[in-house]
Amino acid sequence: MKFTPIALLACATVHADVYMQTPRGSNNRLAEQNANRDNGNRMFDSQNNNRGGYNVGDKTANAFNANSNNDDAQTFVPGSFDENQYPMQYIEGSVMSIEWTNQHGCGGNEATEAHKLNCNMVIQYTCNTNDQVQTQPGLQVKLKDGRNTNQPATGGNTMSGARAQTAANDANRNGRHESEAWYFECNNRQRDVNLFAADQNLNGNTAIYTRQNPNGGRRGLECAEERDYYPYWAPTPFMDIAYLTSNPEDCKASSQYGTFAVEANSMNQNNVYRCAYEPAAGAGDDAKWQSAAAARTEAQCTAIGDPLITWKAFTHSLDSNVDCKQGEWSRVNHLGNGKNGQMLVYNWTLPQLNAGGVGQFTQLYNNLNGQGQAAKCLIRLRYNISTDDYDIRNTNSSSNDDPNNGVVSPVENNPTVDVGADYQGLRLAINTNQFGRTFQDRSHSFYIKSRTTVGTAMGNGKITNLEVRGKRGNIVQTFPAHEYDFVPNQLHISSGEILHVQWTGSNTHNNGNPAGDGQAGDAGEGTGGTDRHNMIGLANKADNYPIAQDKAIHDAVNFVKNMDCYNNNGVAYQSWLDCAVVLASSKYYASSDTSVPATALDDTLDNAPASLYGGVFLKAKTAGEYHYMCTRNNNFTNRSQKGTIIVA
Repeated sequence: MKFTPIALLACATVHADVYMQTPRGSNNRLAEQNANRDNGNRMFDSQNNNRGGYNVGDKTANAFNANSNNDDAQTFVPGSFDENQYPMQYIEGSVMSIEWTNQHGCGGNEATEAHKLNCNMVIQYTCNTNDQVQTQPGLQVKLKDGRNTNQPATGGNTMSGARAQTAANDANRNGRHESEAWYFECNNRQRDVNLFAADQNLNGNTAIYTRQNPNGGRRGLECAEERDYYPYWAPTPFMDIAYLTSNPEDCKASSQYGTFAVEANSMNQNNVYRCAYEPAAGAGDDAKWQSAAAARTEAQCTAIGDPLITWKAFTHSLDSNVDCKQGEWSRVNHLGNGKNGQMLVYNWTLPQLNAGGVGQFTQLYNNLNGQGQAAKCLIRLRYNISTDDYDIRNTNSSSNDDPNNGVVSPVENNPTVDVGADYQGLRLAINTNQFGRTFQDRSHSFYIKSRTTVGTAMGNGKITNLEVRGKRGNIVQTFPAHEYDFVPNQLHISSGEILHVQWTGSNTHNNGNPAGDGQAGDAGEGTGGTDRHNMIGLANKADNYPIAQDKAIHDAVNFVKNMDCYNNNGVAYQSWLDCAVVLASSKYYASSDTSVPATALDDTLDNAPASLYGGVFLKAKTAGEYHYMCTRNNNFTNRSQKGTIIVA
């Protein structure tokens, strides 16, 4: 066997997780009170540590009602403090900071700061579909965060069973990302036999079987082959945001670097084909659904010989293509910040709510509570890594281990290698189903709202989202998540620009046992397990005591007094003090008239809502540097939740 440096091979077997920190990555969590998630197979295959992820947000000071089926309309009722989940609400065209940590390193310039691996970060989103427009059941999306940690059922191996199971999963309050029909099609579609499988024996020939998933295990309703490979050869319900890579050459077609050609193969603006059965009326015939799903090529599709089954093009028809570029460098074996000491981040300008913005298939909920439109969406982050020990661009199924025909895979499970000098061989720790590997995290669902939902009073300036990351506990108890912080915690904006301030939190972040390989506990102030936040001015970012809001001596440093303030409907608060009270109480008080509600706000915010419902809009008007803090999360254990706004 050819000798290969041990260090290069060993690096590939490290557990290389990825965790989305903003918006809150679920890592398959829902509302567990333990540090470990209950079900790592609930919605998708993350391949991450069981301790990762954030619980779904709660609207009030109480955990959500697990027996409720409300998912949409109730979210938009102002002042409705029913015990429900709270999906964050963002305005179309606003800027969101997508932040994450990845354990095994990525990014940087291959010429000057190369890693001993090939990697990319794929950031995508999907939204609920309008089923009158997207008539293919496998590509329809009906997002639900779920009310329990059970895995949704598939409905068996027929399309009629899959479609019937949709209603059953809803009735059982199970979560869902991809559709039941999507998994049915994946389970029937022929897998791409040209893909490199190394020495893995795949136990089936459909797309649920891959080198990383040779036994065809199911996680949620996702398709293993689509999860593990990008760009995927077939249509997908996910729309591309960014492809961040250590090899920018992969963005465009190049004979030198192979044929990844990410920009030309993204479904954002390009046609991607599949065999489609489109029955004239009704649910169609199960046998025909199965025949169409099984066909992977145009020739196979045409050979079916049914006029209702055709090789069809699909595209999301977005205004923008995937943003393909070099990713930011991150350190190997260090689940932390990037090279500049800040979080790894991609600033995403959210799409406009039109066919070219969120895609032609997206369901737009009209006139919710008398307002404009909204789309229900989620973000998906994938972290793909492989080593430099074989040529990833030119290695395919012809290199699969086949000793009967004299073919030896370039990588093998746990090989013993000859190191020379008549010394016995040494074994390398390699598992080829993890040698090139895909890790993943996904957000909980959120809404993208039309700008018309906030009216015209605050103008048309750029909107930047200011929110919170982290959960309750000290650094050991929260890991691999974070302690609390504002995001972005230092913002530079210009006069006329707008900040959309909002946050969400859980009432069940207890971090109790079982704690896996970490520490149980939820160090912090107030009631155990509860996330609470507020926002109040500081005179100086080194201070730990907030300013007195009504003292004129602090006028120059009081961010609320130096900005115009609007509620979640874009209506100006009657006074700056009303706005200050809302931010300081997390909307427990709707104004400075503290006689309503009758029960006083607890001084540690225990009875305040876990989420700043709908948020508050701050429009910059006076140049200056303004600092703020959260009064509760500022003790010695997890100091300090602070932020700075610099207005040019």
